[in-house]
Amino acid sequence: MKKIIAEFDKKTWIFVVLVLLITNSLAIVYCMENCSDRLSGNFQKEYPLLSPERDLYNQRDLIVNIQPLRDQLSEIGRDQDISIYFEFLSTGANIAVNKDQKIWPASLMKIPIAMAIMKKIEEGNLRLEDELAMTEKDQNKEFGELYRNSVGTRFTVEKLLDEMLINSDNSARDMLTRKLQTEDFDAVLNHLGIEYDYRNDEQISAKKYSIFWRSLFASSYLNPKNSEKLIEIMARSSANQYSAGVIPSGIKFSHKIGVLYDVNSYADSGIVYVPSRPYILTSMVKGKDQAVAEKIMQDISKRVYAYISAY
Repeated sequence: MKKIIAEFDKKTWIFVVLVLLITNSLAIVYCMENCSDRLSGNFQKEYPLLSPERDLYNQRDLIVNIQPLRDQLSEIGRDQDISIYFEFLSTGANIAVNKDQKIWPASLMKIPIAMAIMKKIEEGNLRLEDELAMTEKDQNKEFGELYRNSVGTRFTVEKLLDEMLINSDNSARDMLTRKLQTEDFDAVLNHLGIEYDYRNDEQISAKKYSIFWRSLFASSYLNPKNSEKLIEIMARSSANQYSAGVIPSGIKFSHKIGVLYDVNSYADSGIVYVPSRPYILTSMVKGKDQAVAEKIMQDISKRVYAYISAY
């Protein structure tokens, strides 16, 4: 019996070793085909004058030539009521169309509110599990459904962030804003170098607004955990029209929309996570009815996605 068990154990170990060898071989082959310049694991020491990001992307994914796309977007931008900003995040190649044209951001400004809240959490002055009670003043009917809850209903900070960023709920926005001071907003804007008077709900260009996404992607203001948290929340956005309407379902699009129906102002901004080719796209349209604005933004989004995914 002992001999049989020993023979069984021997065969088991041989099988395990073979599986490990095959797995390791496949990993090496994959890396040789897809990341050969990373085999040394010592990229920065070997190439101290190159961008460290070169070690993270395959060379074919480092797109620099975007002139054909610039020509297409510039044609759309002949209409001065449209502001567009595109940035290819792995190389920094970018396109700004009507870069100085300012448009109402509306609910896009919920992102800096979320960033200010997450900074308070980082600093230990607030927790995601903390609960806030709804007041009568918080019951905002413009966007979202939280206002239907009775005064005194309590929500966690995490729930309010979800509602504000996924469903653009104004009641959630107002409840979270009560936890912030003027200096909390100023800290976000000053870090990003953005001059914007949120008290007066100013207009902003697509290029300037896109800085918020660049900061989240680079985790320059918030730590990686909290930057990832906000991006992940907005990847679950309930807004499937505008720019999102033409992006394939398998591609993650973390974004926020901003709409002011009374002045015909529409905006959609976020990061499209094409595998190994992520990019920022912000499209803003004013002076059009909703159907026209949606068609314009979908045309922009479709052209950008087609160019980047096929390059």
